[in-house]
Amino acid sequence: MLPLEQATQLPGPAFTDPAVLDWERANFFSRGWICAGHVDQVSGRGAYIRVETGEENVLVVGDDDGLPRAFLNTCRHRGARLVEEPEGQLRRLQCPYHAWSYGFDGSLKNAPFTEGLTDFDPKCFALHEVRLAVIEGLVLLDLSGEAPPPQAHIGDLATHMAAYRTPELKRARKVVYEVGANWKAIAENYNECLHCPGVHPELNRLSHYLTGETYEGSGLWCGGSMTLSEGVETMSTDGATHARRAIAGVDERVILYFLIFPNTLISLHPDYVMLHTLWPRAVDRTEVVCEWFFEPETMAEPGFDPSDAVDFWDQVNREDWHVCQLTQQGMTSSRFTPGRYTTQEDDVHTFDKMVASRYLEALR
Repeated sequence: MLPLEQATQLPGPAFTDPAVLDWERANFFSRGWICAGHVDQVSGRGAYIRVETGEENVLVVGDDDGLPRAFLNTCRHRGARLVEEPEGQLRRLQCPYHAWSYGFDGSLKNAPFTEGLTDFDPKCFALHEVRLAVIEGLVLLDLSGEAPPPQAHIGDLATHMAAYRTPELKRARKVVYEVGANWKAIAENYNECLHCPGVHPELNRLSHYLTGETYEGSGLWCGGSMTLSEGVETMSTDGATHARRAIAGVDERVILYFLIFPNTLISLHPDYVMLHTLWPRAVDRTEVVCEWFFEPETMAEPGFDPSDAVDFWDQVNREDWHVCQLTQQGMTSSRFTPGRYTTQEDDVHTFDKMVASRYLEALR
């Protein structure tokens, strides 16, 4: 792996070859830790989210004690999907096809007309469980069951997240985007602000693109900080913190942004936390789930309205998606060759090394 000053970016087929994406789905999204979302969405009995990753569809649901469990979203009778909506609240978990029903611990509770079968043991027909961990409020899944400990995956980033009490935050808003670009193009875009003056002039007024510093530490992540401009309180449509919603105890002048490999973008603001999760749907198409989280006390304030933050980032997101799509389109040229990194793309280089090291391991 060459240092940034000597390195060339990932080759075009990494973004345009469907076979490469198939390999990444099998090796990045099905054999290591991925983020399904935030624990707030599955913290009550029957509260669930459903995620599709690679060839698998996974149901994450709060059990009878309100603790998250994860199962393949597949009935053990004829394989029908148990849940269709992306999230919600279940009173009971019953297959819509032949009414086999399950506990929120995955156990088979009722299978009509199986009483007369020979050697039918309900315990053998529980839902297939998926390994799950919650680290600083992030719900992590390991479909292979063989990934290293989740603490090693998050590493030193947990300390930065802990200051924002991320497990205690509650979701205020969610927006789902369909982006016409490879998931890695979106990740690379997130990891640099070299494009900010031209693409995000409003964002650049709130925080100059050359402020901040790169953070380092153990774990599969990269990122760093941005510093708010003088007179700016937060990143929103007017740059002001509303309804005394600042998160107590954090640096009010700094925003932290981190990518957790492979699919998690988390931004820690003085008054809210923003989470993006990336879900590849095709080599040139990615579903991006963006969610905004605030402290419960803030959301309980009379007149609480997160629209200033949501509207601001919705604009920034759409500006990002546009240039990512332009990049995706340009990479299809028969004459495209990967360019060199600039000195402002340390985090892009770090992310690309995470990707490339796994390519090289497979080739060896």
